[in-house]
Amino acid sequence: MTKDTVTTYLLTNRAFVAPTVAEAVGALGLGGRRRLLDAGTGAGGGLVALARAADPEARVTGVDRNADALALAAAHAEAEGVADRVELRQADLLETLEEAARPGAGFDAIWASDVIWPGNFPDPEAAVAALAGALNPGGVLGLFSSGYYQATFLPGHSWVQQKLRVASQLNWGIPGDGPTHNERLAHWTLASGLREPRLRLIPRVVFPLAEDPTARPYLERVVWPELLDAARGRGREAGMSEEELARAAALMTPGHDDYILDEPGYHLLHPMLLVTARRGG
Repeated sequence: MTKDTVTTYLLTNRAFVAPTVAEAVGALGLGGRRRLLDAGTGAGGGLVALARAADPEARVTGVDRNADALALAAAHAEAEGVADRVELRQADLLETLEEAARPGAGFDAIWASDVIWPGNFPDPEAAVAALAGALNPGGVLGLFSSGYYQATFLPGHSWVQQKLRVASQLNWGIPGDGPTHNERLAHWTLASGLREPRLRLIPRVVFPLAEDPTARPYLERVVWPELLDAARGRGREAGMSEEELARAAALMTPGHDDYILDEPGYHLLHPMLLVTARRGG
């Protein structure tokens, strides 16, 4: 991806998931917690939500390896009036967690949104264990997933969508099943030894499309390019016929007679997931 493409993705995705992230962060119960970590902060959507939900005295550390993403996060925090409550750090997450595991260096809450998956960590279970180990006694962990592969992007075209999902996962190197599959957040949390695990489903439902100004940009700038790229690169491997490849292109090409967003009944269903748990002590 080019820098401009990555920036477009980060900003468009941040806008679309913002209401759900705010709701999910609100479920963490941040009152009285002073040291917070946004693990893999990206463009700063979680960073701002954490700063707003926590007490005014709390400080949020946002960690990411991507300097360009951190610049977007810094600008977002400034624009939203919480820059004085946050600190941004370009660093490797596992190294940050290793430092935090030392006595007196832990966090009272850790938020990780779409960061723990096999594309980022060869052993996601170990990464969650490291997150758990970086918590202070009584600290809370929130693992958030935007549920991309459970979303209904092409209602009424289930076979095409199912094969597009497989093509996309092949493109990203996501296994079909097994211990590193990206849907195993709850499994990894249980294995970490944290207490009181809870799983919440926070649905994002858009209908009619015009009522949500973030949905069309999200689909046209993030989802359609990714799925069409996957179809071109891995669609046949995912079992797509030439007819299905052509159908996918027609459904996701603005201006085409069959463009799906022009259907009056179009709706977007995006089930997002939050797994929370606490460290004993």
